[in-house]
Amino acid sequence: MCYYQGKECTDRYLTYTILVYIIKGRGAVFMKDFLNKKNIILLCVVFLLLGIYIFLLLFFNNPNGNKGKYLYVGNYLIWEYKNNEFVQLNEVSDKISEADFVVYDGTKKKYASYAQYVNNNWNFLGEGYSDLNIKDYRIAYTGFKNIDLANYKLKGYDVSDDEYISLINNTKNESEFNSFRNSLIKTDVDIDGDEKSETLYTMSSYALSITNYKITSYVFVVDDGKVSIIAKSEGMEPFNIVEILDLDDDGVNEIVIVKGRLNMPSLDDCYQIYEFASGKYQMKQDCVR
Repeated sequence: MCYYQGKECTDRYLTYTILVYIIKGRGAVFMKDFLNKKNIILLCVVFLLLGIYIFLLLFFNNPNGNKGKYLYVGNYLIWEYKNNEFVQLNEVSDKISEADFVVYDGTKKKYASYAQYVNNNWNFLGEGYSDLNIKDYRIAYTGFKNIDLANYKLKGYDVSDDEYISLINNTKNESEFNSFRNSLIKTDVDIDGDEKSETLYTMSSYALSITNYKITSYVFVVDDGKVSIIAKSEGMEPFNIVEILDLDDDGVNEIVIVKGRLNMPSLDDCYQIYEFASGKYQMKQDCVR
């Protein structure tokens, strides 16, 4: 009777034992060959090329990454984003006009290859300068990964707003109270990203027939009956809502407010950006100019 390592020497067992030794021997030789200096260098080169490929893929995923970031708000505001803030531009270079734009009206995004300013309006053109027939848009942007617009509609005063006017400014002057009523603009919109609508208000205590009158102007939010004042101004510059949009693609909307003498677009006015962060409303950028 034949025994090996305490086991009977059957044909099947001897065959299995021989195969194990062959495989182990080949494995050791393979690892020894693989870990020699030449193969280690080759492996490093492969990983380096893979890293370069991933970097280029991420970079060229944004074809405008080397042309800057620009945002058009309506037909009159042209902002450049640099050093983590927006800057108002008074003129547009060819570099911007020839960039690829996403043009957005709040419902559908269109893609343009060229922009030209004609008769106080921006025209956005496609490949080969084809007319995209874009008549109304709210924003156009280039260089940003994504900017979303809030879906909202501006409304005026109703009787239920008297409660909030009194909470914000407890004036006993009937003329001033009526001025708040007449100037009040509001909209229901989800600002903080909780998928529930808050009500955003602006109102000012001015009357156009009175000269040298000190204006008190407010921006505030009502959320489940809780009133939060976003901004207050005293002077001759009332607040007006310009746009509500998600500038940094984080699911939380920013509010663009103009602090100007008239409810008309002007490059000399102060455009402020507010956000909801750390559980409260706060200014993100003062006076984009």
